[in-house]
Amino acid sequence: MIIPQTSLGELTIDPAQPDELRVVIDILDEAAAWLHTKGITQQWHSPSLQSFVEFMEKQIARGDVYLARIDGDAIGTFRFDWSDEELWADDPDGGGYVHSFAIRTCAHGRGIGAAMMAWAKQHVREHGKKFLRLDCWGGNEPLKKYYAGLGFTFVKIVPEEDWVCATFEMPAS
Repeated sequence: MIIPQTSLGELTIDPAQPDELRVVIDILDEAAAWLHTKGITQQWHSPSLQSFVEFMEKQIARGDVYLARIDGDAIGTFRFDWSDEELWADDPDGGGYVHSFAIRTCAHGRGIGAAMMAWAKQHVREHGKKFLRLDCWGGNEPLKKYYAGLGFTFVKIVPEEDWVCATFEMPAS
């Protein structure tokens, strides 16, 4: 596995451990609060709902939540899935799916997100999948632009029960 370089140093990415739930939620809450200051209130709740915290606890126990670290300090997180029938009904198993992607605000603009996605792309390739896929709230224009800048292609809008989801993918090759 590659060890991505960033302007802050070497980035390591490993599965979050059960005793790191609070670290994961703190990163997600920090990102959600920052989004809310930008007027983007539909992406995530701020702070996280208890039901989401419980969901993430289960995902950590399954080994599906990762922490990105620099010098041992957690600086980012994401959740990984190998199937997504809800958003990718036409090809639910064709990729690896990044969800709950967040970086501490002190690390914005330092290449952390790009390094995390490079790691995720390699992770998908190593598992024999064709695409790295992700999604966001359809109204989050800055995030959609960011994903496009990382090389993701917009695929489609998927209407959800109470919001609209924008889906993106990039080849894992």
